[in-house]
Amino acid sequence: MHVKARTWYLWVDDLRPFPKIDESRFAPIICRSYNAAIDAIDFCVSENWNFILDLDHDLGEAKTGYDIAKYLVEKQIENVTVYVHSMNPVGVNNILELLNHYHYSATSYLSKA
Repeated sequence: MHVKARTWYLWVDDLRPFPKIDESRFAPIICRSYNAAIDAIDFCVSENWNFILDLDHDLGEAKTGYDIAKYLVEKQIENVTVYVHSMNPVGVNNILELLNHYHYSATSYLSKA
């Protein structure tokens, strides 16, 4: 029997609950901090896995979702699709401008708290 591989779904948010997703298609990893997100990204990259990064801007600490976006660019991480769900419009714009400038697939949506 052939089992189709699931795509890793990295949810980065310090407060919001993980959304309902099709877990037959996506394997969730919940990251509540910058460091947890970087560790999860590095793990996916080390395994050469495609992944989705669903990113909040404000993480309740000095580092933000923008810092995670910079990490993607600085490390030239590929095989990632980025969604931004922050309620911070300036933060969303900054993340999208950075990632789109470097030709990443990145879009935003507003998440309900």
